[in-house]
Amino acid sequence: MRKHLLAAGIAAAALIPSFAAAQTTCEQQHNQRIVGTVGGGLLGALLGSAVAGHGDKTTGAVIGGVGGAVIGNQMAKPNADCAHAYGYYDTNGAWHATAVERASAQGYYDRNGNWVAGAPNGYYDSQNRWIAANTSASASGYYDNQNRWVPASANGYYDTDGNWVGGVASGYYDGQGRWVAGPTTGRYDSSGRWMSGQPSGHRDARGVWVADAEPGYYDTNGRWRAGQAVGYYDTQGRWIATAQSASNQAYNTSYQNGSNWAGAPTDFHARAAWLDQRIRTSLDDGSLSHTDGKRALRSLNDIRREEQRLRRYNGQLTQRDDARLQAKLDNLGANVRLTRQTSYRND
Repeated sequence: MRKHLLAAGIAAAALIPSFAAAQTTCEQQHNQRIVGTVGGGLLGALLGSAVAGHGDKTTGAVIGGVGGAVIGNQMAKPNADCAHAYGYYDTNGAWHATAVERASAQGYYDRNGNWVAGAPNGYYDSQNRWIAANTSASASGYYDNQNRWVPASANGYYDTDGNWVGGVASGYYDGQGRWVAGPTTGRYDSSGRWMSGQPSGHRDARGVWVADAEPGYYDTNGRWRAGQAVGYYDTQGRWIATAQSASNQAYNTSYQNGSNWAGAPTDFHARAAWLDQRIRTSLDDGSLSHTDGKRALRSLNDIRREEQRLRRYNGQLTQRDDARLQAKLDNLGANVRLTRQTSYRND
């Protein structure tokens, strides 16, 4: 009788539509395996109960259910790609870590379900576009305390049990401006002090985790640069500014559409330094006249002094002040670009 009941469980699992069919993502394969296990168990229990007759319906249901669940689970095992995946991004851009051994990991699935060789080295911007990071592959991510690979750009991730781990980082700067590498959770206060165990992020109205803007960042010399910034540190402590550092939508539009800012960082101090270098380079190569270049540098210094005055007065820039200063940088950058174009036309 038990053989018949087990056969009923196997037959039930076979009725479930192609659990072993190739899937486009590890997320789908994981979900299909759950469906395969549960579906196989339920159908196995029903068929086992029917085959057992009146006297052994409970025993038949249990044995058939166990057999169906086991077979359904095995039929829905992940394919070779997922067995070699560091992890995958879901459609919201959240990272799902796997327990694949380091020697076996060969790639990952992006948010569109495409297989990508190698570990992720970049981030998804606010427009859901993949932005490659200007950092070495060895600094693009780290293994957590459970040996799960996590991208350095991820402010949180789902572990292998589907639990959310929020506010994570690949390391932090201590009070002396020294980088301490290793998986950790926390955030910086306005003075650059690391607050261990306090995640920097929140859930939006859709329940999606969103990283909070930082009150500043540490540069490559270990100096704290105060002022709202959005980005992350790679595993070697280099700050990677993301395109989400804009203070408001108007600035986002200017940043994304203004080709004169292509490749520029996004916080005030870094953008001002980038523009300063651009002006001086234009002076050196002759694309900007001495008069126009000096005028642009004076305007830039005025904007910097205004930022310092506002910060001394308020301690921290308000969102409104930051947006106004960013707009002034935008205008100056546009004027420098227009002046250079005029100079080229007159040559």
